[in-house]
Amino acid sequence: MKTLTNEKMEKLNNPSLLKYRSIYKNIEQSTINQIETFGLPFEENNQTALKKQLQVLKDSGATFRNNGKSILSNERISSACEACQTGSGSYTSFVSLKCHRDCYFCFNKNQDNYQFFLQNQKNVTQELQSLFDQNVQLTHLALTGGEPLLHHDEALAFFQLAKKLFPEVHTRLYTAGDLLTESILEGLKDAGLQEIRFSIKLEDSSQKRKHILGKISAAKNYIPNVLVEMPVIPGTEEEMKKLLLDLEELGVYGINLLEFCFPLENTEAFREKGFELKNPPYDVYYNFWYAGGLAVAESEKLCLELVRYAREKNFQLGVHYCSLENKFTGQIFQQNHNQKLDDTYHFSTVDYYFKTAKVFGRDKRKVMKVLDRKGFMYVQNADYDYLQFPIKAIPYLREKDVGILISSNVVEVDRGNQSIREVHLDWTNAAEYNLENS
Repeated sequence: MKTLTNEKMEKLNNPSLLKYRSIYKNIEQSTINQIETFGLPFEENNQTALKKQLQVLKDSGATFRNNGKSILSNERISSACEACQTGSGSYTSFVSLKCHRDCYFCFNKNQDNYQFFLQNQKNVTQELQSLFDQNVQLTHLALTGGEPLLHHDEALAFFQLAKKLFPEVHTRLYTAGDLLTESILEGLKDAGLQEIRFSIKLEDSSQKRKHILGKISAAKNYIPNVLVEMPVIPGTEEEMKKLLLDLEELGVYGINLLEFCFPLENTEAFREKGFELKNPPYDVYYNFWYAGGLAVAESEKLCLELVRYAREKNFQLGVHYCSLENKFTGQIFQQNHNQKLDDTYHFSTVDYYFKTAKVFGRDKRKVMKVLDRKGFMYVQNADYDYLQFPIKAIPYLREKDVGILISSNVVEVDRGNQSIREVHLDWTNAAEYNLENS
C-alpha cells in the first residue's frame, strides 16, 4: 500500500475520496499541533534513510517480528516478549510506583493513580489469589515498579504464591539492580523466578555501571534467564556497543533495546540535550494505553545499528529492538480479536486491525457490478459517498481503474455497547494489492 501524495491525489480526480481522506489528514495535523505544545520540535522526516537501514538488517539475516515492529539479532528472545505481542495470558503488577531513582525520562508519572501509588501499596498476593479464584488462564506473570525491591518481602511473597498457584507460569522481575543482594537472589530462586530484567543507566558513573554489571553476574548463579532492558538514548553509540560487549562476556541471555521516549514532561531536560521527536510520531493515530510517551528521533536508528553490530560480531547475546509501535499491538489485539463484525470486515493477523475496503463517487458503480457478480457483501454510505466491501474482493477488480482506500478499524466497547472506530487509511489499487500483507 502506498502514501497518497498530492500528485497522486490530483490524478485520482475523485472528489468524494479526497474529501474523505482529508478528514484523517486534519486529525493527524491536529495531533501534531497538540504535540508541538509540549515544546519539543519534530525531526525532519527522513523515511528513506530508515528504509535503507532496515533493508541492510534484512539482508544480514536479522529476524523481523510483529510486522517489523520487533527485530532480533538472533533467535534469543524472552517468551514474555513473544506473549506481549498479543497480551494474551500475560499479567504485570507492582507493589508501588515508588523508586529510589529519579530518571528524567521516566514515564511512571503518566500511569493511572501515580500519586496515590507513590504513597500506598497494592496487595499483590491478594491480586494473584483473585486471578486464581477467577480461573484466569495465565502464561506469564511479572512484577515491576517503581522499584519492586524497595518492597523485597512483598516481592518474594508474590513469586512464592505464583509458584504455588500457577506453577507452570513464566515469572519475571524488573529491577534497577541496586538493591539486589545474594539473600534476595536466594529467595527468588527458591520462589522459582525464571527471569530477571535489569535496567542500566548510562547517566551513571562508570563505577556505578560496573557495580550493576556485578549484580547481573551474580544473578546468573540463581535465575535461569538474566536480561537487560533499557531505552537507547541518541548519541550513546560507543557506550552501548561497549555495554553489549560486556554483556556478551558475562554470558547474559539477552538485551531489550527500547525506543527512547519523551514522557510528555521534563521538556527542558530534553531540549538541553538537543533531542527532537520522531516524525511521524505514530503509524496509526489512536488513543493507545501504553504510557511511554512519544518516540525520540534517532533512537530507532541507533537501536537498528546495535542489532546490526550484534550480528556482525556474531554475539550469542540476544539483541532485541522493541519499538514504541511494538508496545501497541497487544492493545489492538485485545480490543479486536474476539469481536464479531459484518462480512465487509476482515480481522488482520498481521497488525490486528479490522480491515475493509472503500471506493468513492463514480467508482462505486463499477465496483458494485463486480461484487454483485461474485456474490460479495457490500454496504453503501450516502453521507460520505462510498461503497464498503471485503478486502478479499480486491483481486477481482484488477481490470478496473479505481482508487481504493483500505480502512483500519478498532472495536471499542463501553458499558456493553460496541462501536467501530476507523483509525487509519491506506491507498492502493487492485493491480498492486497483496492480500497476505493485510
